[in-house]
Amino acid sequence: MNTEKRFYWLWAAIGLLLLLNLATVGWVVRKVNPGRNSRRATEEIIIRRLDFTPDQIAKYRQSRSQMQAQIRPHEDSLQRLRSSLFNQIKQSTVSDTAMNQLLAQMAWQNTQITRLRFRHWQQVRSLGTPEQQARFDQLLNRLEQGLNDPGVANDLRDRLRRQL
Repeated sequence: MNTEKRFYWLWAAIGLLLLLNLATVGWVVRKVNPGRNSRRATEEIIIRRLDFTPDQIAKYRQSRSQMQAQIRPHEDSLQRLRSSLFNQIKQSTVSDTAMNQLLAQMAWQNTQITRLRFRHWQQVRSLGTPEQQARFDQLLNRLEQGLNDPGVANDLRDRLRRQL
């Protein structure tokens, strides 16, 4: 084989390997960061674990969409406040008063988000029968354990997905 043909095949092999690497990276990134699919999986876990009826599912989804609509302005405001805080890093001097004011506003927005989520989960619990409420309480206990121990959170999520 002449040198020109060898280089042709060498470049073809390099190109193929590059495409395979890009496909693998894309696949890994898609698996690691599912985005909206994780929200859907959480919804399915709640529905299946609590064995909701179609009427309960409709009410649950309605409550969830109302909560998300109420939370959105607070999340947007929190994002703006966070950007404002980080933009102040560029300034050579920032007063503690200005920084504390931004931090207090951020804390207030976080409080509102937490309050709305709390009320939503109260509504979800009230949708269930006493038996479903007991299962909901068990899920909350597992969630609390996971929040207190991040290693447990990953194990819990994996176990819940396997049980579906």
